[in-house]
Amino acid sequence: MVRNNSETRRVRSRFVIRVEAVYRKMMLRYLHAPMGLILVTEYPKSGASWLAQMLSATTGIPFPRQEFPPLRKAIYHGHYLGHGVRGPTIVFWRDPRDVMVSWYYHTLFHSNRNHPSFVEMYRRALSFSDRNDIRENMPEFIRFNFTRPLSPGFTFNHYFDSWYGVEGIIECRYEDLISAPVDTLHEINRKLGEKTTRSECSAVVERYSFRNLANRNPGQEQKTNYLRKGIVGDWKNHFSDEAKDVFKTFIGDRLVRLGYEDSDGW
Repeated sequence: MVRNNSETRRVRSRFVIRVEAVYRKMMLRYLHAPMGLILVTEYPKSGASWLAQMLSATTGIPFPRQEFPPLRKAIYHGHYLGHGVRGPTIVFWRDPRDVMVSWYYHTLFHSNRNHPSFVEMYRRALSFSDRNDIRENMPEFIRFNFTRPLSPGFTFNHYFDSWYGVEGIIECRYEDLISAPVDTLHEINRKLGEKTTRSECSAVVERYSFRNLANRNPGQEQKTNYLRKGIVGDWKNHFSDEAKDVFKTFIGDRLVRLGYEDSDGW
């Protein structure tokens, strides 16, 4: 049986967001295993909230998005570093080049999900004369996020180094959810010990497809929407040769270790 899961779309104050973040950390620290809380962690703009929505819809486990979680088993989504696995944990990966592009749009353009003050903070910090010239700005944007991250206060490299190779976690890739969503969702549920059928997973995948959520086809861009484009490999449209060189300098061999490029290049 496919269950429903609602979304919260109201704009909340930054103070409430911070208080809720502390509450979630305390819950995960002390009640992760005892309550069977499921953590889905990602570096921002990797797409893990999509997975969390579908897990909730197939299992009936609440996914309290942008609200205080209930005092019972629930799916927790956020940007957490690895400091020991205390309970069921899904580490979500996405090609960090695509992450950079999505993060650029999220931090420098107002949308239906990001907080206005958050965008203004990034605009002041980067001071691009023309934020629409993404190809020109991308090298500096990459440098900034690998050296002076504002929110969260860690880089993709920190996230990678804290989770890569950790035992006891369930790993999932955005690209697998795109190419084989039913198989990927069904397998994650199996690893969590949740009994769902392939037909249930198929129905949920259809309900939460980009086409149904965004009311347009993948690849049709809408800059002011949190669900901006919904494709793999968009970095190729925004990375100049300089951006590639800057990115390689900071990422090191992590791209290869994640399987997003071979040892000979891009």
